[in-house]
Amino acid sequence: MPTLPGIEFPLIGNSLAIGLFALLHILLAGLGVGFMMLAPPAEWAGERHPWLLDAARSMTRFTIVTYTASVVLAVIMVQLFIGLFPVTNAYLFNRFRYPIYVAMIAFLLQLLALYPYYHYWDALRARSPGIHRTLGFLAALLMLIWVAVLDGIGSYMLTPAPADDVWSRLANPTWIPLIVHRFLGNLVMAGYVMAGYAAWRLAAARGEDVDYYVHLLKMGLLIGFIMLMIQPLSGLLYARAISMSAPEAYRQLTQGPYQPWIYAQFLLIGALFLGSHVWLHRVSSAGRPGRWRLVAAGSFALAMVLSVGYPDPDLRRGWTFALVALSAVVLYRARRLLADGSSSERYQRPFIRFLSTALAVVAVMTYLTMGTIRETARRPDTVRNVISLHDEARQPAAFRQGVEDQPKGKPPQTEHPP
Repeated sequence: MPTLPGIEFPLIGNSLAIGLFALLHILLAGLGVGFMMLAPPAEWAGERHPWLLDAARSMTRFTIVTYTASVVLAVIMVQLFIGLFPVTNAYLFNRFRYPIYVAMIAFLLQLLALYPYYHYWDALRARSPGIHRTLGFLAALLMLIWVAVLDGIGSYMLTPAPADDVWSRLANPTWIPLIVHRFLGNLVMAGYVMAGYAAWRLAAARGEDVDYYVHLLKMGLLIGFIMLMIQPLSGLLYARAISMSAPEAYRQLTQGPYQPWIYAQFLLIGALFLGSHVWLHRVSSAGRPGRWRLVAAGSFALAMVLSVGYPDPDLRRGWTFALVALSAVVLYRARRLLADGSSSERYQRPFIRFLSTALAVVAVMTYLTMGTIRETARRPDTVRNVISLHDEARQPAAFRQGVEDQPKGKPPQTEHPP
């Protein structure tokens, strides 16, 4: 039977071609998921604080607007994956056929809840605010279901579970840690992006708009900073799951050729922590008594970054959680600044607006770096210890008979094994 040679994407290669569209997709999708998780609780709290109703509606509008671009990017990414990595695509689809169906059904049902939730906002709230909030929470829940299935497939590619049952494969060792880590990451990014957007709008805001964007700025910074303090714990659980299930992958990230990505990740995380401390310090105008906390935060962040290459990970974790503890103390002491009655003038200063926008950019870069690290950990395999990039390069674009009929749990075979 005649076969075609493997397809090679020009100039940048197959992996980078998919990676570029994947990063753009997860950027919009991650923000959409984060805002959709925040919108229904914000609407519920809006019964006591009316500005939160406007915030909830704006977050839902962002999710709706970005859905089109996000779905288009996802379709391009999937089409590239099918064409450039046909062996991996067939292997994964055959082993996760029913979870993929569940994810698709959840996605479609989520649209049926999300679009009325936004487009009939006033009409539904006039009839019954409870029904309207229920639609929002239902949309968020269904969104979590299809995201969880996709995380299960992605985690399986790094830590494949040797099981014949499809649901056991989904529940591989790094599935739950990845779900928690990405969920918190979505909220970190959504919080800081919300604060950055509010700071940008404050430059031209007048009258009542000033109060609204100040509220939004404070809420975004609070959400982002609190989730950032929780994120290291979920990162520790995720890292331990990887180190126990795929020690070679963990080693090549922390001590091998991909260690610079870990340095970049911790440098960005340290910048988020330190920038948040500077933000709170400048807003509070604490003066000299509060400067020691800035110095301590900068020292802890620097020590955390420098300890990345140290063989014992406990040293890095110690500095990280010292920074988290200091951040919790500082945030607690600044709790009155985030109350509704604080002055709005201090938040309109050019430095605060610039810093808020910079933190939003750093949060986005941190999120994308974490996603890149997870995908890099599998190299040189597409499904770790099952299918390699070398297998894909040798596999013809037109499948030979038998590739899709491999026994469950067995890697696909090629005519010329490496």
